[in-house]
Amino acid sequence: MLETILDGLLPIAFVVMLGWLSGRLGLLKSADAGVLAVLVIRFALPFALFEGAIGTAPEKLGHLGFAGCLLFGLMGSYLVALAMGRYLFRHDLRTSTVQALVCAFPDMAYFGAPVLAAVFGPEGFLAVLVGNLITSIFMLPLTMVLLQLTEPDAGAKREQAWRVFLRSLGQALLNPIVWLPVLGMLLSFAHVKLPKPVAISVGLVAGSAGGASLFALGLMLYGERFRINANVLANLGVKNFLQPVLMLLGALLFGVAGAPAHQAIMTGAVPTATAAAMFALRSRTYMADATATILLGTVLGLFTEAVLIACFAR
Repeated sequence: MLETILDGLLPIAFVVMLGWLSGRLGLLKSADAGVLAVLVIRFALPFALFEGAIGTAPEKLGHLGFAGCLLFGLMGSYLVALAMGRYLFRHDLRTSTVQALVCAFPDMAYFGAPVLAAVFGPEGFLAVLVGNLITSIFMLPLTMVLLQLTEPDAGAKREQAWRVFLRSLGQALLNPIVWLPVLGMLLSFAHVKLPKPVAISVGLVAGSAGGASLFALGLMLYGERFRINANVLANLGVKNFLQPVLMLLGALLFGVAGAPAHQAIMTGAVPTATAAAMFALRSRTYMADATATILLGTVLGLFTEAVLIACFAR
């Protein structure tokens, strides 16, 4: 069990620390993480998801219960956090929307993919693949619509809400992190095997996803302020604890068991994505609490994932 935990988490902690040290020693600047982010989000991770999809058996990709479980956990925690921000903390809709994203958007690219791949092998990318589709098609467009409705001239833009949603959805579908995994799924359903030279080429790019993403995460976290308040504690409670519980309930509701259920629960325990802080920055609200949640959630995530690996280790 200890070996399984170390295999899954020690490499992650090591590479994140390297990224943090590169910032601490002045070898790189936090802004340089943007270059690595482009590499991961635009190239490495899409090809890693494509590789995982085309290498996964069609019957596993067609498991609608698994998609339903992830949808229940991800969007359930989003709606809970949205209501929490609006009615418990009395935030306006704009701030509550960003808080909901902070509480529900797991860092599947930087944190989740390496952990799941280390524990479950190539099939671990299935949860990242399906979860990424859900966030791209449901969570992010909904966030864009709600933020649009909070603009100063929102009264004139309310009629355009569906246009905003459809435009956001269209942009998401054109993103390689969405359509490349979908292409891999289609090829898997068609029982298409990549020629060996093509498979090696894809693997060369895909193999850089884990290391580059974790290094970028450590570099992004360097310089973040340590901040604890009621909002941050509530965010950690929803993201690191409630979301995996909702994934468990979703697994029970949709009849998901075994490794897929374990993947869903571990995906729920993944800390908040750094992209949530980008939304906070762009919307000019909730920035300090968002970055504090990401920083503390990443540290806490190492421990919660270790507990889950221990629970699921055979």
